Amino acid sequence: MPVQKITKEEILFISAGVFRKRGYHNTSMSDLAEACGLTKGLFYHYFSSKEELMKAVLQGVHFHFKKSLFAPAFGNALSPQEKLEKFLGKAKRLFATAEGGCLMANTALETLGTNAEFTPFIRAFFEDWIAAMAHIYEHTYQPEVARKISEEIVQEFEGAVLFMRIYGETRFVDETLERARLRFVQPS
Repeated sequence: MPVQKITKEEILFISAGVFRKRGYHNTSMSDLAEACGLTKGLFYHYFSSKEELMKAVLQGVHFHFKKSLFAPAFGNALSPQEKLEKFLGKAKRLFATAEGGCLMANTALETLGTNAEFTPFIRAFFEDWIAAMAHIYEHTYQPEVARKISEEIVQEFEGAVLFMRIYGETRFVDETLERARLRFVQPS
């Protein structure tokens, strides 16, 4: 296999896809090196262990979502309704169309009992997701109610992505997003 020039960021991006599709425990450093076009020895030059790599992947994925999905929810350029629409549309594209579903949820389910060092990274991701949604919902609800609703929507969305993968139907995600829209315009 010819050794390619590759950046650390490219390794993280490729590795995230491999972990999302295969899972943490079913992925070896050899699998990751091969996916990146590197020898296993050269791969260890970048990351000394699979755990170190996974932490970096989780941080990188979180940073990407923070910048591309969560941060715009706090901006002032759009109305709260427009923010919600943009947020939900982008969430669907990012989470529901990625092969393998949500890396954070997959990793949490797979590793909570075996790799506790990943939990803070996963928790921080979900906290930022909930906070971004809650900020949008605070247009309609008091902060504590907006947070509760946002927690419920994130939970439901993750379940919908799982069902979408099991049944091969996007309707689960679409129905969840519609309920999220309704909760914004029709307070319960």
